[in-house]
Amino acid sequence: MVEQKDFKYKSFYTSLFSTNYFFQGVTTSVFTVIIPIHLLTLTGGISASDIAFLASIILIPWALKVFFGILSDKYGTKRFGRRKPYIIVPFVIAGIIWIILSFPNLATPSNALIVYTVSGVLINFGVAIGDTALDGLIIDTCPKSKLGRAQGFCWGMNSVGVIAGGPMLAFLLISFDLVSVYTIFLIIGLAMIFIPFLMLLVNDSIQVPEVKLKLHLKKMFNNSRDWKAYIYSMSRAFLDGVILLLISIYTLIKLGLIKTDGVTLSIEGSNLNVYLYQAYVSLIISVGIIIGAIAGGQTADRLSRRLSVVISVIITVVSLFLLLIDYSIVLVLLFIASLTGASLGWRRSSASAIISEISKEHPEMDSTYFSIAMAFANIGASLGLLLTGIFLNFTQDYQATFLFLALLSLLVLIPLFLMDPKDYEYKINSEA
Repeated sequence: MVEQKDFKYKSFYTSLFSTNYFFQGVTTSVFTVIIPIHLLTLTGGISASDIAFLASIILIPWALKVFFGILSDKYGTKRFGRRKPYIIVPFVIAGIIWIILSFPNLATPSNALIVYTVSGVLINFGVAIGDTALDGLIIDTCPKSKLGRAQGFCWGMNSVGVIAGGPMLAFLLISFDLVSVYTIFLIIGLAMIFIPFLMLLVNDSIQVPEVKLKLHLKKMFNNSRDWKAYIYSMSRAFLDGVILLLISIYTLIKLGLIKTDGVTLSIEGSNLNVYLYQAYVSLIISVGIIIGAIAGGQTADRLSRRLSVVISVIITVVSLFLLLIDYSIVLVLLFIASLTGASLGWRRSSASAIISEISKEHPEMDSTYFSIAMAFANIGASLGLLLTGIFLNFTQDYQATFLFLALLSLLVLIPLFLMDPKDYEYKINSEA
């Protein structure tokens, strides 16, 4: 075992980490885009409530990430450390389930919903456990000076998997007769079995203090520094779900593909072009996300974490104010959609750099701490969606809602400036 200061982080580690994050994103995207369509095709008809049931049930494992963090923090192996077993084994199991799903006769019209619900829960258990352990592995191994760039690239690749994976796979299904949904399941399964073994190339032989569960958990909640970080994590996520959902819909409205009466949406006849354009808009937003995530990570590492967050807020406000203008030029609309994606990616990578660095103040249970912060971020995203829905329903006005969102995005500056930069700006401590 070596001390963190003597540990050598190799640049290709980030690429290995990001590959896992990409397939996590693809898994999420397949269950939100491909499988609902497949269920409709297979059963001949399924209710919206059944699809909502499927979506809600399979996300249950993600609500347990704090417990997975405790598991990977406290219980490891002498040979493979405390992270790799919880990355490799769950991912391999998830990959095997994907391969089982690739057998065409497994799901029938009578049992399809049950099959995909049960398999979805098991797959997401594997992915959520692996994701939590991977978060911890990055915090364990990546030096503070590179956290922004590593987290930025990983967030970008995860977002590309989430946003581009579903639409791209849907495009392949429509365009090529040789590609079936079962082929997609098989490819994902094989990839998820192979990819996690690349983690064996990562040297994580770092000396870790003994975990005293009760004591170390208590330390995460008995000081103002951590509570400020949790509130920051929650407030920075207010717009996460809103941007992905509302911007895509609004762009399709402005393109004339979706009709609107107040906030009521409709599609004329069976206009299937809306699916193709939705794929294009999602791809453009995803390009913005990865550019923003990488740029935000670079700024956070090379200049300042706080400055990077402020820049992300400026980009967010500017992009939302641009949406207040009525455009008729398609390229302008798509550019603004990409800009909103960049703001999201920039904000996420900056936040991850801050929370990851503060997590290092809890070396015994850094994965648990990071998971707690992400739980607050999930609360923030849910609150953002709820508040936006209430405001939009009340005003019946998209422009007013964008103005509301711009003001909401400014709230993150309050906890940011209340936090002590010494807690998350590695340069201050290195210069001291």
